[in-house]
Amino acid sequence: MLDKAKLLGIALGAALAISAGWLVNGWRLDGQHAAELAQRDRQALAVAEQVMAIGRAANAAISTADAKAWKGLEDDKKELRRLRGCVADGTCGVRLITAEDRHGPGDPGAGSVGHDTVELDPDVQRRVLDHREAIGEDARKLEYLRAYAEQCWHAVGGGV
Repeated sequence: MLDKAKLLGIALGAALAISAGWLVNGWRLDGQHAAELAQRDRQALAVAEQVMAIGRAANAAISTADAKAWKGLEDDKKELRRLRGCVADGTCGVRLITAEDRHGPGDPGAGSVGHDTVELDPDVQRRVLDHREAIGEDARKLEYLRAYAEQCWHAVGGGV
């Protein structure tokens, strides 16, 4: 009988040892798991900080492009106001320059081209300046959008 009791004690001791080992190993793995999670959290925080830094840099570049475009528009408007005042005062005007072949189609000579100017009606002059203003604004807008798109491209790592 003693052998059965010894055997039962040994089995019970082995079961306790295995259970204790299992618990200790589980605690150790929980610690490893927590350390891995903490490492991932630190990596995610570093990536988030990099994304925010890229966003701040992109916003600064966009603000610079915006200020440059706005200044260009203001300069264009100032020049157009000056031209409109000059046209209204009659001190300057918009003229149409035409190219004219002075030798005609049958002359095999030098074929020099002369230029004549045609004075335009004041209403037509105002419309020419209106068109110039619209074209200038559109060109500035396109330049701004190009700079904005380029900055966005660089912000996502496309131009690196």
